[in-house]
Amino acid sequence: MIELAGDIITQPLGRIGRAFDGLEVTVRHRDIDQHSQILIEESTADVLILHAGLAHFFRDGSMDRAIEQMAHYCDLLAKAAARGATLIVVNNLLAVPGLRFVGMDGLKHADGIATLNRMLTECAGSHPMISVADLAGVVSRTGTDRAISVQNDLVMRMPYTQHVLPAIVAEYARIVRERFVPRKKVVVLDADNTLWGGVIGEDGVDGIEIGSDYPGIVYQHFQQQLRALRDSGILLAMVSKNNHADVAELFDKRTMPLTLSDFAATRINWERKSQNIASIARELNVGLDSMVFIDDNPFELEEVGRSLPGVSTHRFDGGKAADALSLLGTVGDLGCWSLTAEDRAKSQQYEQETQRQSIAQSAETIDDYIRSLDIRIEVGLNRAAQVKRIAQLTNKTNQFNLTTRRYGEAEVLALMKTAHVYDFRVIDRFGDMGIVGVVIVVAGAIDTFLMSCRAIGRRIEQEMLRHVCEHEEGAVRGAYIPKAKNGMVADFYTDNGFISADETDGVRYFDYAGGPHLPEPLTMTKVD
Repeated sequence: MIELAGDIITQPLGRIGRAFDGLEVTVRHRDIDQHSQILIEESTADVLILHAGLAHFFRDGSMDRAIEQMAHYCDLLAKAAARGATLIVVNNLLAVPGLRFVGMDGLKHADGIATLNRMLTECAGSHPMISVADLAGVVSRTGTDRAISVQNDLVMRMPYTQHVLPAIVAEYARIVRERFVPRKKVVVLDADNTLWGGVIGEDGVDGIEIGSDYPGIVYQHFQQQLRALRDSGILLAMVSKNNHADVAELFDKRTMPLTLSDFAATRINWERKSQNIASIARELNVGLDSMVFIDDNPFELEEVGRSLPGVSTHRFDGGKAADALSLLGTVGDLGCWSLTAEDRAKSQQYEQETQRQSIAQSAETIDDYIRSLDIRIEVGLNRAAQVKRIAQLTNKTNQFNLTTRRYGEAEVLALMKTAHVYDFRVIDRFGDMGIVGVVIVVAGAIDTFLMSCRAIGRRIEQEMLRHVCEHEEGAVRGAYIPKAKNGMVADFYTDNGFISADETDGVRYFDYAGGPHLPEPLTMTKVD
């Protein structure tokens, strides 16, 4: 449920409930001017959107008083965030130009607004369950005169016009989606007239447009955006109807922000692009619904959309610079609220996985393969420093996830105070895979057991279960909740020393009967 409150009428923002395809979202509106009171109460909402404008802080026109008001507001926010698991979304303040009677007073006022916004941002940065919606940026992009109506603000307590309301709702929805909807994992890109201007087969390597002059600068900037996206943890892939040697020559001879090695997978051939994208999904072990496809050709987009309806398709038009360079911002679910170490290392981890698969193909037995990897596991218990990664895994892991229970950061922190939250980091001869597994035990029952799919097939999951059983001294009960994507773990407990027990409300329970037996236990170390 999303609850809206503030110093404006919130009903025009209620359309946020329609911004989540496939999800039933209830929206509730509170009475006007109740936002401070709401922060004192216990909230039952999943998301609380609070609007506080300039008037809330400038009650007597004094900047010093406004700073005091903001400090009090941030204190209320911090206490509310620490109390529960509700995501609180607040807005930054607009430096709306006013009348200037004395010198640079207007500019000093804008500096003061910047100070207030900085206080709000610092408050949110210190509390994982507080987010700031950039309404100032939204209004700036629309234009203050078109976005703000003083008449409507004074008469109806709604300052925002119809010119800007859709963008404001989209800003709030973006923040909520970044917290509750799994992020896309792969952006698949066409090459000709998408990564660069022109067609290699017709224009040749030297005739391709990319560089500091128009139109090549459009593609230059787009590649820079893609590089930043890759650095944030999104994988890049390429599908191109070209000769592989021509594409390789272009990357070798022309200076571009991206290199061929920046792509986690490539399919440069003359096959249907839908076929190539499906092949990439299998190679990277990701679902089609976690992929985005960008191409300049409407025919190719239609072919992929028809054949692979789970893939999100988007057209790139290099001839329209503004649209082209804002495209990635309009593609849903590419953003994230904050980055973990695993996000930053994502591309490198996939390169390491390719090396592991090469070893697997040459090994005579699975035991030989696992032995050759020299796997080491570090296990932590109730580590608050890892709460961000733990919450992330509960929200993005679908296949190897026994119960698919989703938790926010505040909920994980709360569980650490009353239960056992285990995190498992895996390192082998090829590198650090980061934290790939999470087990949560509540009152002797395994509430959550999950592992990143890229760690499957190395007995890591059995080692995780063995450790938990030992630490809990055998007093554990497993649970499996069937979901659309987790059928692969239906027999996990019965295959690893548990026996089937009862079933209640769709939850299958399993009792401990010795736990998993490992012929060659992996090296495991406890860490703080």
